[in-house]
Amino acid sequence: MNFEQLRTEFEGKTSKYESLGKNVVESIRILLHLANIKNLSIYFRVKDVDSFMEKTERKSYEKPFDETEDICGIRIICYYQKDIAKIEQIIKKEFDIIESFNKESNLEYNEFGYRSHHLIASVKKEWEKTPNFRGLSKLKFELQIRTVLMHAWAEIEHNLAYKSELQTPKQFRRKLHRISAKLEEADEQFEELKEESKKYQSQLFDEAKKNKLVVEDKTELNIDSLQAFMDSNFPKRIKGLDATGKLLNQMVEYKISLKDLKNAWDKIKPHFKEMEKEYLDGTNGKHSKWAQAGIARFILDLTNENYRKRLKSIDSQKRIDKLMKKYFT
Repeated sequence: MNFEQLRTEFEGKTSKYESLGKNVVESIRILLHLANIKNLSIYFRVKDVDSFMEKTERKSYEKPFDETEDICGIRIICYYQKDIAKIEQIIKKEFDIIESFNKESNLEYNEFGYRSHHLIASVKKEWEKTPNFRGLSKLKFELQIRTVLMHAWAEIEHNLAYKSELQTPKQFRRKLHRISAKLEEADEQFEELKEESKKYQSQLFDEAKKNKLVVEDKTELNIDSLQAFMDSNFPKRIKGLDATGKLLNQMVEYKISLKDLKNAWDKIKPHFKEMEKEYLDGTNGKHSKWAQAGIARFILDLTNENYRKRLKSIDSQKRIDKLMKKYFT
């Protein structure tokens, strides 16, 4: 084998592998977004020429480009173990799978260590019809799917320069295995926590939907209970988790409880439609109706003097004062 010629050939193909990695990553991002699967990161790397040459020589490859399956490597880091199977299912549907293997399944019941799901794949022939995948269907890429904690283990182990059990000094193996066991348990506990959180949210939202949400002095203020309160009382208004989160932070800052918000709403509710219209009529038609978080802020501006101090606009302060005098004096 002419290694200089092989090196030149690899360098000539690098841009194609870069294009493959970039476009596959972007496609996976879109696919996971459509499936509502959140992830920490999706990224790719293309093997450098020296690494490619070293592997070719070490493994005595006769057809290096066919036999080297990880010239383009893509990694998906997700949050929960159950998401791995969902992501795998999407990948298997959207790409041509050459090989699939689960490193975790290779571990015995009493073993702990590297856990990651690997797939060797290529782009489907029909994808070549699009300009960004033209000429890329014959190139392979290796895809690794792992959780954040699996990734932490793999990266730290790699940083310690231990690539296999044989390379790891005996005195460190036990400690590494213990850490791996703890991370595996933590992965399972995060999964349980996620399910419990979903159940709690579902219960709150069901109560909100049926207008059976009870708010007491002891009711905890958190993003779920606040969102449920607004769903129950302002069901037809636009909602957004980011807006709810910002409102929650303000309520915590100004020491306002969920019961305080409920009491304020009970006071404002009989006059709310008229008050909202009068206030917004003074904004030169910029807004027609508030979203959920906007209603809550308006309620607190009218009923909580300390909260109202945050208003920087003199015009806003005047309009609030005018409404207070009209409806509450």
